[in-house]
Amino acid sequence: MPKLTFEVPWSALCSDNRKFLSGKFILTSEYRDSKKAIGLYALAACKKAKWKRAKGALKMVVCVTEPDHRKRDLNWQKNCNDGITESESVWWDDSQVRDARWYFSGTVDKQTAGAVITVETL
Repeated sequence: MPKLTFEVPWSALCSDNRKFLSGKFILTSEYRDSKKAIGLYALAACKKAKWKRAKGALKMVVCVTEPDHRKRDLNWQKNCNDGITESESVWWDDSQVRDARWYFSGTVDKQTAGAVITVETL
């Protein structure tokens, strides 16, 4: 089963912070910047691994290492999927992700905080 793994630093992660204004959702600049950064990390990983853009069903596992002990929710999925989709390198559409698991590593480390993302074909 082909597998792609790459890291996204904490500074590039952003929760789904869309704002609802005047009857429509507005993406914040933080969200747009995060989405772009995640796409660039995904694209670089694809080039390095010679990953061919997947067509079928995929599994995605994301392990998040936190920089501190604050309470957090795992609410980065939409932004992360949007960024990967925007990279036009991992998959054609995030609807291909049929099995997804997000979890905290259990480790708190300011130096290595971020997410390790693994995508594989099913």
